[in-house]
Amino acid sequence: MHQSWIARASFWVIVFTTLALLVTGCGKMKKMVGITQEDEDEEYPAEVSQETVVIDNKTFVRSRNPYYLIYPEQPEYIYAEKGTEFEGLQVSLAKSVAKYISKEKGKAGTGIPPEKLQEMVRQEVERILREQGQGGVLYASRVKSTSPYTGRAVAVIPALSETPKGYDGINLTLANGLRAELQRQKDLTVINEEATKEALTKVTGSKLAARHNIQALGDALGVQGIIITQVIPPGTRDSSGYLVMEVYETFLGSQVKALPEASPPGALTIDAAYTAVRKDAGLLADQIRGLDWFGRIEFMKEGKVFLNVGNNSGLKPGSLLAVVQPGKEIINPQTQASLGYTADIIQGELKVTDVLGNNGAAATIVTGGPFKPNEKVKGR
Repeated sequence: MHQSWIARASFWVIVFTTLALLVTGCGKMKKMVGITQEDEDEEYPAEVSQETVVIDNKTFVRSRNPYYLIYPEQPEYIYAEKGTEFEGLQVSLAKSVAKYISKEKGKAGTGIPPEKLQEMVRQEVERILREQGQGGVLYASRVKSTSPYTGRAVAVIPALSETPKGYDGINLTLANGLRAELQRQKDLTVINEEATKEALTKVTGSKLAARHNIQALGDALGVQGIIITQVIPPGTRDSSGYLVMEVYETFLGSQVKALPEASPPGALTIDAAYTAVRKDAGLLADQIRGLDWFGRIEFMKEGKVFLNVGNNSGLKPGSLLAVVQPGKEIINPQTQASLGYTADIIQGELKVTDVLGNNGAAATIVTGGPFKPNEKVKGR
């Protein structure tokens, strides 16, 4: 009996994997299902000629780009931080089915009915395709926001103080080009260059991306996300040069994503910056969309609390918001590594009374208080 349902399982895995691969494009089917020949010469574009890259003590590995064939001009391969690289459809599906079969097999005297197995595999295929942006939706971000509120604000800041002499122009081109591309996204609010320059007066120390600086910049600009651009010149760590775009969330001040674009030898130019923007703007936009939503208290007046979020977030009169503080960071005392954060600390509750435009709302205090400017609010 066990052999019978194992055979049926194998059959349906093959059938539905094949159907899913037809959705993703037959031209790459052989590579995606792992049928390769060692003597087959495979050519890769210049930006993925190295298997691994180390930047700021973080290892990036060559990975299939989940946005390839979804967004225009997306490369087939990108560098992803080790541990977050793209997992192919076959591997994901096989793991899910194997886990389910193993669980069912462990139940004494039970097997998987064919109709149940068929439905289970179909659901797995649909789920994986949705997660990888190749099913019923165009894109499913790896960064998942659980908030019902939409709209995100972002600032793009070039790390000029950390840019080697002679590469300022390329870094500015990268930042300005990315800012212009993100401004075309109707659900993103992009802070202008002048405002970001003014906010940089809040930065302390030599490292722009330090946690306290990201949080201070977020408060000064009223954004949920910041993208920092950098240029790593040829010869650094035996490389031919990189254009790096890093996404940070401003609630905790932590990095969400880093995209290093490798440059062919001798080609770290302004044109390379434009190419990087065209390739990565859509991906970065969706990283920002996926950030956890929160707003800030701007000021208090005559018993009302005024917020920096409004119509763009989908707020309505009657919406309830929690005033929160970030949880405490947990540090391993032996390794000093960060293990994450405790839950947000709720300070009180607000009720929205008026929406004042795209980026403003007034609320009354339900519980807690008094509150201060730049305290954070999240949806209840």
